[in-house]
Amino acid sequence: MKKLLIALALALSGLSDAYSSACPSPQELDDILDCLKDKHTLVLTKNFQAQSLENLHEVMGQWPNPILDVQSVHSGSSRQTQVVLTQKIDLAGKLEALREKGKLIYEVSKNQLEVTKEDVIEQVLLNIHHIMHVHETLIVNKEILQSLSKVISALKRRPALNPEQEASLMNFKLQEGEVRNIIALLEDEEEEILLFFALNGGYSKSDVLKVMEDHGHSLEVSRLKEGLSLNLLRLGLETKLAEKELKLQNAIVYEDISIGPIFMNEDFKTDSEKLFGVAVNIPLPLWQSNGAGKAMARTSLRNSKLQYNLFKEKEDLHKRSLLERIDNLKENLKLLPKEEELMKTHLRVERLYSQGLISPSSFLDSHRIWRDVTSSKLELEEKILKLKISYYRLIGQLNEVHL
Repeated sequence: MKKLLIALALALSGLSDAYSSACPSPQELDDILDCLKDKHTLVLTKNFQAQSLENLHEVMGQWPNPILDVQSVHSGSSRQTQVVLTQKIDLAGKLEALREKGKLIYEVSKNQLEVTKEDVIEQVLLNIHHIMHVHETLIVNKEILQSLSKVISALKRRPALNPEQEASLMNFKLQEGEVRNIIALLEDEEEEILLFFALNGGYSKSDVLKVMEDHGHSLEVSRLKEGLSLNLLRLGLETKLAEKELKLQNAIVYEDISIGPIFMNEDFKTDSEKLFGVAVNIPLPLWQSNGAGKAMARTSLRNSKLQYNLFKEKEDLHKRSLLERIDNLKENLKLLPKEEELMKTHLRVERLYSQGLISPSSFLDSHRIWRDVTSSKLELEEKILKLKISYYRLIGQLNEVHL
């Protein structure tokens, strides 16, 4: 018990040290992604769980210790002693099946670790996109706020306002208040996203924003070679586990075979005799041969194979669908105006209003349209990113992506 407590204390100490180690200051976005997929708390926890099962096959496949049976009977001056040393032997391959099963359980735990890494990578990619989304939306709304401040100041400087100008001033102030609220919410959202990087990687706000600014192109994920998804790999491992379970059920009938030497000593008043021989214990499958256990194992194996094939077909269809959807959304994204074009349009509308060539309502509508187009573009980019993440999960390459 004492040794168990010491081992537990050491494990918890190691876990604490691993959690507390912060990522180094990033030089590019890839540095953040590479560090968090290894040092995120969820990944560390799954890694420790996998490590604890690394030697499971040795535990499950251990040879049983020999059994020493000593019997001595006395009656007056007569005595009879019998010594039997037996060893269980594995003729049906039970221990081998258990060792293989232990190895597969460890492989399943490593598969779960890789799934957790993929979950973390998805979180990081989406949070990176979200913070870029927030940053770009902040630029638009701050530009709109500055534009509104100009026209409000211009109207306030006039000695007198006609009814239409008064109405315009009130509408401008209402929109100014709305934009200020939007900016406050966006800045709060930015802080929430930055908290994710701080909690999981120890990154400061300046660390994250620095590499965001240096990342001058849209978030992309490089296409790599196609493989199997972690889900399919897990189903494959479960099929192999079902095969080993069937092998184990077949071996259970003969699991208690034992053999060993036997020695007997008989002492009487006038004589004594020593006997040597072999003791063999073999279970006889007269009443049952584990038919129910073998039937259940065969059913489980058939279900595992069926499930693997069904998911394989489903994922193949899903992959083709994802590629088509990504290409279609990319074409739609090309049709939207660029940021530079939207900024030029906004400045031109502002000049036209200042010159009295367009109405106040047109001026306000231009702000709404600018925000809507920007929001639509960013939502479209996020949708494309999510589809790409799903695609890379299906080909088993999400862990290999870079920014």
